[in-house]
Amino acid sequence: MGLEPKLPAGVRVGVSPKKGRGIFATRDYAAGEVVEVVPVLVIPTAQQEIIVPTILNDYVFGWGDTVAIAFGYGSLYNHSWQPNCEYKKHLADLVIEFVAVRPIAAGEEIVTNYASSYPEKAGLWSELD
Repeated sequence: MGLEPKLPAGVRVGVSPKKGRGIFATRDYAAGEVVEVVPVLVIPTAQQEIIVPTILNDYVFGWGDTVAIAFGYGSLYNHSWQPNCEYKKHLADLVIEFVAVRPIAAGEEIVTNYASSYPEKAGLWSELD
């Protein structure tokens, strides 16, 4: 395996206005710094339709021809049109890497832009920023 899961030491779960739970930095992050590397559970294609009518469908990541559920804090990063973090899917390693795209200050919510992976859901997030 290439990229291994990395538990975050500098984040916490907190309440995000209008978004419910979110992930917040407990220390400063530099641009380019890895925040977290999370393992994923890939949902077999034959089982994907089972989760569509459930709340889990709001938290999955596209994964090749199916979807995956991120562990760690991976499914709790909120969407933003002005993200301070990006995610990189490493299909072969079964992990998602969250990386700061600009400096993130301690106390700041860590957010990413999901619209590029899910353009059909962009309308759902239009009022979040």
